[in-house]
Amino acid sequence: MKKEDVVALQVKELESLRKELQRHAQPPRWNVDPQDVQKSVVRLVLALVEFLRKLLERQAIRRMESGTLTAEETEKIGQALMKLEETVQQIARQFGLKPEELNLDLGPLGRLI
Repeated sequence: MKKEDVVALQVKELESLRKELQRHAQPPRWNVDPQDVQKSVVRLVLALVEFLRKLLERQAIRRMESGTLTAEETEKIGQALMKLEETVQQIARQFGLKPEELNLDLGPLGRLI
């Protein structure tokens, strides 16, 4: 076996081990500290809103590509989705949340967004 084949095999094995470790890693648990409850609830609500916004965005793109939206409808949907994204980001900032914190870990199901 060539040296580069051995290295490639080792890289694949390491990558496989890394993925296995990530799969079994415990997701962050909900902090029951009363001071953090409000932030936790906001994080959950914003994560769900962001998930729905991305679904709506994908649906709008499919409708645009299939030609079922007028130019005016496309413009209105685009503006509404941008405003919704801005609102989510603004509320997240108010509660000290970073955008990546809205991507909840669902354990074996993977990331929400």
